[in-house]
Amino acid sequence: MSRIYLDNAATSWPKPESVYRAVDQMQRTVGVAASRGGYSSSMQATQVVRQTRQRVAEFIGAKSAADLAFTSSCTDALSTAIFGMLNPGDHAIATVVDHNSVIRPLMHLRDTGVITLTVVDCNEQGLVAAKDIADAILDNTALVTITHASNVLGTIQPVEAIGEICRTRGVAFLLDAAQTLGHLPIDVRQIGCQFLAAPGHKGLYGPLGTGVLYVCPGVAERLQPLRFGGSGSERIDQGQPTTMPAMLESGSQNVPAIAGLGAGVEFTTSRQGADAIRHADELAAKALSGISRIGGVRVYGPAPGDQRIPVIAFSIKGYDSATVAGILDSSFQVQTRSGFHCAPLLHQRIGTDVDGLTRISVGAFNTVGDVTTAVDAIREMAGGY
Repeated sequence: MSRIYLDNAATSWPKPESVYRAVDQMQRTVGVAASRGGYSSSMQATQVVRQTRQRVAEFIGAKSAADLAFTSSCTDALSTAIFGMLNPGDHAIATVVDHNSVIRPLMHLRDTGVITLTVVDCNEQGLVAAKDIADAILDNTALVTITHASNVLGTIQPVEAIGEICRTRGVAFLLDAAQTLGHLPIDVRQIGCQFLAAPGHKGLYGPLGTGVLYVCPGVAERLQPLRFGGSGSERIDQGQPTTMPAMLESGSQNVPAIAGLGAGVEFTTSRQGADAIRHADELAAKALSGISRIGGVRVYGPAPGDQRIPVIAFSIKGYDSATVAGILDSSFQVQTRSGFHCAPLLHQRIGTDVDGLTRISVGAFNTVGDVTTAVDAIREMAGGY
């Protein structure tokens, strides 16, 4: 039996065939760095990077493609914004639903005495109230950050309301769109975020090793780069470029992966991609409905019928999450995620910080049969309860 992959919240798999072709073609027929030479192959690589940057910028509603920097991952993008934006004496706000890629850099800055930090609570379904964000803002608050949707519970946050609060209070807003870019419509100007960080390998169906950071115009001059060095920009002095995107893109870019990301965005924005994403939502709703009716199984997060991304976290009475995922894989060839999903504060909040949770996350290329097999396997495991 072939594997049934249900861990798309970690990385989407498989990718569209166009993504594989784009990566392979760039490796085989171009194979050089972008913006590092005036010969035709290098210029071709440069053009691919520019086209992909433009596609992603248009996809998120950015005013200019220059507002978008490529990174190696969403984690890289988040760290670039957090460490680049916060200064000694600043106050930052995060939430208990946030991923470790946000919590760890902020806690490092707090623990080393650089900043103070407030972590805002959520309810049992993982929803953060915009009012609680507003109440936490202080005179020296420099950054508010929140995940657009929980990678554990699937809960979608009220980001437009939070963006409006940040705008009126003059506070920079960093949106972690790791689970939503490519799945939910996103317009950075409508949301009002100064930063948006996202991976290329999840909802955009690009390769691993890709990420993006959007920086709102007017904010870049306040941002300190994490990396310094060659950028391919037309400068002859020794100083680091001070304008986007060159200021954040030191070093040779992963051109094959960026080419694949461009193909992934093209797929996502096509009619075929839109239908596939809608299909994933429908399959997730089917899985949620089925799992929720199994005795001995508890599903966490928004109730069936409420808005969520296609992520389902559950526990089976009598099993820890690692055992559940292990049996699903070894006995049913169903691949899921177990443990604490890099969100320990959320697990503490909902009382699952001992055994963790098992997570199913549906993607564009899953089938009704995949979901049916997974639900039947969970039912069989819970059969004694």
